[in-house]
Amino acid sequence: MRESGARGHLPVRQLVDNIGPALLRLVQEGTGSGGPLTDIAIHAPGAPAQLGPGCVVLGVGVTTEAELRELTAAMSQAGAEVLAVKAPVPPSTDDRPAIIEVNQGASWMHVATTVREQLLEYARTRVRSAGSGAELFALANAVYEAVGAPVTIEDRFSALVAWSEGQDRTDSERIESILGRAVHQRTLAEQRERQEFERLHASTEPVYMEATGADQLARVAIAVRAGSDVLGYIWAAVTGPLDEAATARLREFAPVVALQLVGLRTETSYARRQRGELAAAVLGGAADPVEASRLQLGSGPVCVLAAAPRLAGRTGSDASGSDALDAAGLRRFADTLEYFLAAVHPRSALVAGTGVVYVLAGWPPEHATALESAAALARDFLARTPLAGDYVVAVGGPAESMGRIADVRAQADAALRALRHPAVRGPAVRTVEDMALAVLLLHLADATESLGLPDACGALHRLRREEGQDGPLAATLAAYLAAAGATDTAAEALHIHPNTMRYRLRRIREVSGLDFTDADAMLLVHLQLRVRELRTGACQGSG
Repeated sequence: MRESGARGHLPVRQLVDNIGPALLRLVQEGTGSGGPLTDIAIHAPGAPAQLGPGCVVLGVGVTTEAELRELTAAMSQAGAEVLAVKAPVPPSTDDRPAIIEVNQGASWMHVATTVREQLLEYARTRVRSAGSGAELFALANAVYEAVGAPVTIEDRFSALVAWSEGQDRTDSERIESILGRAVHQRTLAEQRERQEFERLHASTEPVYMEATGADQLARVAIAVRAGSDVLGYIWAAVTGPLDEAATARLREFAPVVALQLVGLRTETSYARRQRGELAAAVLGGAADPVEASRLQLGSGPVCVLAAAPRLAGRTGSDASGSDALDAAGLRRFADTLEYFLAAVHPRSALVAGTGVVYVLAGWPPEHATALESAAALARDFLARTPLAGDYVVAVGGPAESMGRIADVRAQADAALRALRHPAVRGPAVRTVEDMALAVLLLHLADATESLGLPDACGALHRLRREEGQDGPLAATLAAYLAAAGATDTAAEALHIHPNTMRYRLRRIREVSGLDFTDADAMLLVHLQLRVRELRTGACQGSG
């Protein structure tokens, strides 16, 4: 049996290194020509294999020295130079073939699939770097010649894909973008303030944008589209508006650039789906280390990112009526995030779950700030794409081993639930530690509800019986506890005089019998008030 591979040139050493020692180990370098690897040939007992140059021969059922000798002789006659055999590898007297030892617990189907994906991926990488990238630079130069202005081609995250000649005629902002291979975050923020991306997305024509400073050039830009999906932009640095002929030429180049940008982001749907299923198994704790190594997250710490939109203020039929829209938005968010990660953090894997998008982000073993780096990665993505909308991201970890990833995922889920809560405000990206209090309070609210416990008991119950649910004394007590017992601070928060604050505190003692020196009584009241805040926030968010 022979399975067709690709036309790339992948050396055996790189193949083994890419897949990793958990699955493959090179035990004999071989003295052959070291030619390119292009195909997989499966040698199984009773099934003749079509061997040939460039094949990686999978020696299914080869366990003895005699079987190995017979197979290597057939390989030598056919010109095949790479053999994979399950451990333990029998002794070999032939030093010509490179011999790869396969993990004894791995399935041959898994090995064949993994090796074939490596061959395909290597071929795609070569095509992209030697073909699409070069063609994009050639296209950029062609646009430069056609419109008479130096241009850049950017992806939808404002990362530079290619640029033309003539950049010495531009300004400092353009030079900074080229040197950094991406538009600076400061510039992006200013562009958003000027609503430049909104103008580009709303038009299929080139858009003129005035210079923003005396030492800056104006810009003419056009969004590059595949259907309604914006893939990127062409930006020309100009001294004034383009004439009609140059505008038409720029418009004509946009679909040509789109074809090249589509090529940069293409990946086989089979490999992508298989990678997503494996990442989901890792998140659920159901993948063994050999399987998990295929994700190529490395041997260092792994963080889990969980992303979803904030909970909207709708319930019942309103909520169910927008489910399809939400699902479509989540799929688009996941696709955009996956494309971003492929460009800026390849050591990652994405899983689009039900209502949540997860990312496994791996870091080198020596990386001491994996959690902070993962949070920065999420912030960078949300800042770069208008598709992020009202999404929030919880960041958990780092997990020091694959076996810990399921636990970190559970923590990230809990933090995301708290982060999405209508009563929670603040930054869109938070770590599990940042959300610890909100997570605990939500679990406490769940527990009191499941046990049928009242919202208030003891002193707080007596206070509410006196003045109702949301009277001034309850608000005073909440402000006092939030200020950690600082009377003046609490009075300032309530916009009342400190003497008024002290009078209310005396009334609280009289009405409720609360002992302010009893730490347990104060903790109970504080927890009851905080849980009440969460429930009130949820009701207001759905009202």
